Amino acid sequence: MQPTPSVQRDTFLDAVRGLALVGILAVNLEHFAGVGVYTPLHGASETYTLGREILAFFFSGKFYTIFAILFGLGLALQYRRLVSAGLDAHALLRRRLGWLLGVGALHGIFLFEGDILGTYAILGFFALRYLGKEHRLLDIAKFLLAGYVLYGLFVFFLRDMAPVPGSAEVFASGSFWAVSAARLETWLGSTVLGSLLFGAELVGLFLLGIYLAPRWQRIGPATLWRVVAVGLLVGIPANGYNAQHPDLQPLRGLGGLAFALVYMALFRLFWPRLGLLHPLHYAGRMPLSNYLLQSLAMSLLFYGYGLGLYGQVNPIWFPLIAVGFVMLQVALSRWWLERFGQGPLEGWWRRFTYGPAGSSHPDRP
Repeated sequence: MQPTPSVQRDTFLDAVRGLALVGILAVNLEHFAGVGVYTPLHGASETYTLGREILAFFFSGKFYTIFAILFGLGLALQYRRLVSAGLDAHALLRRRLGWLLGVGALHGIFLFEGDILGTYAILGFFALRYLGKEHRLLDIAKFLLAGYVLYGLFVFFLRDMAPVPGSAEVFASGSFWAVSAARLETWLGSTVLGSLLFGAELVGLFLLGIYLAPRWQRIGPATLWRVVAVGLLVGIPANGYNAQHPDLQPLRGLGGLAFALVYMALFRLFWPRLGLLHPLHYAGRMPLSNYLLQSLAMSLLFYGYGLGLYGQVNPIWFPLIAVGFVMLQVALSRWWLERFGQGPLEGWWRRFTYGPAGSSHPDRP
């Protein structure tokens, strides 16, 4: 059984991943660019406040939610393929997740202290037990509700106990090794805390993806429009409140899920008319490689061992920077895929999972 050829891949799902890369980068720029030290250096201008509000309302919490849903959906489709091929699905998926945890550690230490890959991998091990089983939306909602309550309690009562990232001075002017030392400390704390704090929510999102895996292509326009209506009804007030509290965002999970579903539903409804966005599927076919490339480029742009723009860029520009960089990634991804068929990290991932004969085994959709 060969890896999924490009002609058999779901272009829409790949394009959704590409779209999520834009939103993930826009949010991550708050960390890369040192948004917390911008105001002491430049003051809290109207554009700064507007930029933070735009990020909180439209971006924060929405795109990691999309990635988490797609992560669960991908696990379910991989599981089905592996079982159909007569392979030990759980063993192979555990190997995949172990590799992802290792990559997350390297990413968190050497590129970006806000790594989410390690958390995804740890929680993915837990989610494996739900593969091949039927789930009710009510059961999934219980995980999500528990996660939202836990995060709200953390924001209001336990926030001061969270690990403090390395000082801004280190990121702004430190050497690569000084910054990496700060990243190591932060990654260890944030991965453990993230797995505990976001565990219920992320597992709920993984399960939602698993639930949607055999169903999403059968969801019709009427249902999608109902999703949009409910998502806006819930998401506008929740995200409006988050925008007024951009450093806390107590309703980030709820607002994030509401708008994530709105974005995905609208993207599906208007997909035939969104020809200009179809090339996003090139970036979405190699999301891991592009995610790490974003971290490499932004760390060199903002940290002291690179161009040193830490604390110098107004957040009003973050969405535009994200759009521009992902456009570049789309072009690079297309060039790469036309020559090699899959992303470099995706290729290594498969070889680790299946061994030297990895090319003869099914790959993810």
